[in-house]
Amino acid sequence: MIEYILKSSLSLIFLFGLYWFLLRKEKLFEFNRFFLVLSVVFSLLVPFISIPVNFKTTPGLENFIPAYDNVIPEISTPDNIVPGDVSISQLYIEKETSVIKISAILLLLYISGVILFLIRFLRNIYFIIRRIKSSAKISFKEYRIVLTNDKTDPCCFFSSIYLNRDDYLNGRIDKELLDHELEHAKQSHTIDIILIELVKIFYWFNPVHILYDRAIRINHEYLADDGVISEKSDIKSYAEVLLSFITGNRNMSLTSGSNHSFTKMRLMMMMKPGSGSFIYGARIAMTLFMGTALFLLLSFKESDKQLSPSNLTETGTEMQQNIIRGIVLSEEGKPLQETTIVCISPKHTSSGVTTGSDGHFTIKDVQADDSLVIGCFGYKKQTIKPDFTSEMKIKLTKEPNFPEIKDINFRNPDFTPAKALVAINGVILDNKGTLKVNPGEIASYKILKDKEATNKYGDKGKDGVFEIVLYGNQSGSSGKKRANEAASDTSKYITYFSVNHASNKGELINIPVSNLQSVSEWIYPNTLPNKIKKLRTVGITTRDFYKVKGTIVNKNGKPLSGVSVSVTDNPVKEISDKNGRFVIEDVRENAMLEFSLSGYKPYYLVTSGVVFTIDLTIELQNENVREKDDIYVTPEKMPQYPGGEMELRKFIATNLNYPEEARAQKAEGVVIVRFVINTKGKIEDVEILQRVHPAIDAEVLRIVGKLEQFIPGSEGGKPVDVYYTLPITFALPKTNTAK
Repeated sequence: MIEYILKSSLSLIFLFGLYWFLLRKEKLFEFNRFFLVLSVVFSLLVPFISIPVNFKTTPGLENFIPAYDNVIPEISTPDNIVPGDVSISQLYIEKETSVIKISAILLLLYISGVILFLIRFLRNIYFIIRRIKSSAKISFKEYRIVLTNDKTDPCCFFSSIYLNRDDYLNGRIDKELLDHELEHAKQSHTIDIILIELVKIFYWFNPVHILYDRAIRINHEYLADDGVISEKSDIKSYAEVLLSFITGNRNMSLTSGSNHSFTKMRLMMMMKPGSGSFIYGARIAMTLFMGTALFLLLSFKESDKQLSPSNLTETGTEMQQNIIRGIVLSEEGKPLQETTIVCISPKHTSSGVTTGSDGHFTIKDVQADDSLVIGCFGYKKQTIKPDFTSEMKIKLTKEPNFPEIKDINFRNPDFTPAKALVAINGVILDNKGTLKVNPGEIASYKILKDKEATNKYGDKGKDGVFEIVLYGNQSGSSGKKRANEAASDTSKYITYFSVNHASNKGELINIPVSNLQSVSEWIYPNTLPNKIKKLRTVGITTRDFYKVKGTIVNKNGKPLSGVSVSVTDNPVKEISDKNGRFVIEDVRENAMLEFSLSGYKPYYLVTSGVVFTIDLTIELQNENVREKDDIYVTPEKMPQYPGGEMELRKFIATNLNYPEEARAQKAEGVVIVRFVINTKGKIEDVEILQRVHPAIDAEVLRIVGKLEQFIPGSEGGKPVDVYYTLPITFALPKTNTAK
């Protein structure tokens, strides 16, 4: 640990020195950003890098032991130690105990610091999120302006630009200042700040990170200034804007923004002429050369092996022994497939393989001090050392509390028919038949496999049988329990029954055999002494579960017909109808769905269990839609609704309806709708930026369509097109559950 701290600290200080003396005053802003961030990452990783080098060609003198060194020296007792009072071994124990106590205190101190700085970091993130939720938001050139009531200077966090609400509404924030923050967002400066903040958490005791934090932030300001100046040739007017907007406010933590302590340095850098390509190239080359030299200096480590014939033979043997082979077996000696074998190594990256149907595995690049961790579903995990001398045979024992699992498939993974059977009272159902039973009339059911199935049903049952026995145990019986009939297997099991992952609460099971996908049975052992019955779960999955359905709409919520819906590994293609509805069957898990329509961007969706259980709403975006550059976000005069904002709110509250469908599903939230108010005050290009529920979204579009004509906004006294963003809240009345 001490070696790591020394190496990383030396690297941090040396690399910062290179920046300070060679790069700090040059207009190499992009390179400086790369160098500073990479210096931090490099310094944290370089202690782990080791390059073995043989500095010696012959054995050293220390390997030869003179004959007189074999004489055992006399042990003299110091004068201040009285023989018999304290032994030498006791002194060593006391010294070791003291060292342990100091180490424990230092470790506790370090962990306390990490927790403190982590809490500080998470608190700052929380404050930023809270400000976003509690403040008004405006879309601006694919970014977001957050108007906060806090006394803060303009700053940026990822794609959000934070402005003081009063400064923004009163026009105290010039366009150049807004463009400066926009450059921070475009160049993703927040990533660098988050990186140095994470370093502060785990490396809090090293003050060098303060130097890097300040250097990275001032370089961000240079980069943002350079981005603004490249689009505005008048540097002098930009400098005057910076000087006119000096306040005593501070920026929010974790954000990129104007720091007035940097203003003087920014102005000096703006006015400074460039040094020329030759000077820039020379400084960069010298920096890279010295950085490489530092890397080699810190990474070289003398090899403890000498280049001798015996060592060469040993190396060759190791190369032959770095591959191990083996087989994983059950307690009964059967090969276990899908068993994971992971090689854990202290010297290199861990690797792993999975056994096939024959239980065999092969792992390369295994060292003698590595460990193998073997795990299989339902079996106890084992950790063993590798054996290079012969094929390894590994036997796994079952977990004592793991359930006994049986399953059979009526359909293959590609949904082609499989050969499992359904039998009711010993009679096999035809593939065109129907599994139609009442769970209350079932006396027993189980899954038969292998010999148990073939012994009873012959060769037809080799792929498994889902066997159901009704009360009466007669084919064609009514299924009613007869008087004095023996108790069913419910006396042995507490059974949980499900169809398509949903609990079956005694409803009639009515499934065509051709629609069955799989049946599984899990029997759990008795885990408590006083538990009489075992728990058993029986799950039936049909092809219906692997069906994806939903509605395809455009950005305005209107249904799109004619959309092609296709899925990987499935030749079937479906087309959405006039209402935008689509249904596609036999979709495998983790498959890729593609929705495509001419004039729209393709939409891709990876399937999972959730996708199969809900009604989807897929929104397609227009392809190659040109953004309007002449639409203002914040003109000199914003559009006004006739009667003002209060009249607008009154109109919405009076005419807005809460859709019954949304009420029934308890959907609530804030819908954010944006539209353009053109030079004539009319509404056009309506789009929903934040959705809540399809019915609620449709209601918002309806209410916007009923709004009166606005008084248009203006810039320089002329009417202009303006984006207008309107949040509308849908909230259900809170029920008082207090007694």
